[in-house]
Amino acid sequence: MEDIIKIENLNFAYGKNIIYNKFNLDIKSGTWVSILGANGAGKSTLVRILIGLYKNNDTIKIDGKILNKKNYKEIRKNMGVILDNPEIQFVSETVRDEIAFNLENLQYSKEEIKKRVDEIAKMLKIEDLLDVEPHRLSGGQMQKVSIASALAVKPKILILDEAVSMIDPFDKEEILKMLKKYHSNEETTIINFTSDIEETVYSDRIVGLYKGQIGIDGNIKAVLKEERAMKKLGLDLPFIVELATKLKLYGLVDDIELDIDKLINKLWK
Repeated sequence: MEDIIKIENLNFAYGKNIIYNKFNLDIKSGTWVSILGANGAGKSTLVRILIGLYKNNDTIKIDGKILNKKNYKEIRKNMGVILDNPEIQFVSETVRDEIAFNLENLQYSKEEIKKRVDEIAKMLKIEDLLDVEPHRLSGGQMQKVSIASALAVKPKILILDEAVSMIDPFDKEEILKMLKKYHSNEETTIINFTSDIEETVYSDRIVGLYKGQIGIDGNIKAVLKEERAMKKLGLDLPFIVELATKLKLYGLVDDIELDIDKLINKLWK
């Protein structure tokens, strides 16, 4: 797999406050990477650099193109972005129009737009919200609409910045499972910036940030076994990992299982 995002020697500071100093990170095409860290780790800053809101001094390549003013529009065509405050992204009077907005900009036909809006609304179970004003929605509903708008155009890269933080736990799990299925079917590269370690169980790789540096990096099972390293980053292990670890200690399972249904099936065998 080729690198779809390559960051080399990134430097960034707010005045005298250095956030990144010669920071490097590669992300393979088609993978789901969780960028994990507590508040102050530098996650939101990195999101804003990747989407072109902050300058990066030509230290970043996205899909083979240097992220700069010249290539910005071309890069953003293939990128879906969901920020932690979805309300600031809304531009339309109804949810239906909001989901359709990017499709219209890409000159999809009316028939294609209607079909895609209906499909994505069904996928996220927001059909009953299509004629509602986005600003009248709850925080969780807004985040669902924001996800729907981003997925409607089938982006090559999907960047999530605390994108499900306001959704209730049950719906959050359902949406993450839906995104996992979508990721597999569409081969979309997903980069999930989050402080919620529970969300990382759906990813292929975890990159743990600590004060602008990578504190831990690896495939999900390897990283989640490093309890001491996770504590150093100011993070606790996901409930499913703590449970599976204890069950393994008692010889009830042979390895850590990240899927609760699979873990239960192992216990019943």
